[in-house]
Amino acid sequence: MENKITLAARKERTNPIKRAFAAASKRVQRVVTTVTSMLTVTLLTTISAFAAPASGTSGGTVDGEAAFNSVIGFFATWIGRIGLVVAFVGGVMFALAIKNDDAEAKTRGLMTLASGFVVFALTLSLNLFGITA
Repeated sequence: MENKITLAARKERTNPIKRAFAAASKRVQRVVTTVTSMLTVTLLTTISAFAAPASGTSGGTVDGEAAFNSVIGFFATWIGRIGLVVAFVGGVMFALAIKNDDAEAKTRGLMTLASGFVVFALTLSLNLFGITA
């Protein structure tokens, strides 16, 4: 019994790979702990930044909702125009499918036509979503 314990103890002492992994694990754990604590301190530190008002303005405030609605209105206008172009292409596809009497092409043309009008209708209904263009 005594002999088995001493053999196991010798194997653990003489295994350099196991010792290297144990040392590396401690280093990695130390580095991870350091980085985590540094990030925590950085995130807990707050900085107050105030923009100086522009010259000739009263306070330099910008209405965020008005700016958002302006951007959405611009994109909605162009997306609606693209929807009308897609509907036009769908109409041409449907007309050519009628000429060739191709049922699958007729279906594709009508689907493209309908999808273009749906996109256009969505851009016109921004008031339903609470956005004024």
